[in-house]
Amino acid sequence: MNIEPARPDDLDEIVAMRQEASDWLRERDIDQWSKPWPDADGQAERISASIANGETWMVRDSAGKPAATVALDAFPDPRLWTAEEQQEPALYLHRLIVRRPYAGLGSQVLDWACVRARSLGKAWVRIDVWTHNHRLHAYYLAHGFRHVRTLDLPDYPSGALFQRAA
Repeated sequence: MNIEPARPDDLDEIVAMRQEASDWLRERDIDQWSKPWPDADGQAERISASIANGETWMVRDSAGKPAATVALDAFPDPRLWTAEEQQEPALYLHRLIVRRPYAGLGSQVLDWACVRARSLGKAWVRIDVWTHNHRLHAYYLAHGFRHVRTLDLPDYPSGALFQRAA
């Protein structure tokens, strides 16, 4: 596994990976990522900005093929995290996508994110998870995260908050 910063020319690959994940989730009756968030242009702009800021990473296999992607930033969304939590040093994980042939790689990416956070002096890796994807909640719990709380936000679908010590 090789993890490297995403480049601007990775945008189309990341969008395709997200669509693959959406299709796979839909086959399991999970509506997560059923639409681009907030729309296709906004999604591409957010991912492009994350790439430009050095916050999106590509995970490549030994042949250099994209196997996964993840974003990590230091922005605590004030709609999700309390003022006290916002003061705690943390990295926020977004868009962890693992291609199906590489299932199982996600746990290594989560471990890498914690090592990265710790190396940057952060105490936590935090994530907001699709509110109704309970299988994903269980996944994060099984990988060392603890449930902080679940918010019901009418304009934001990812209100289940989890964190793991870096």
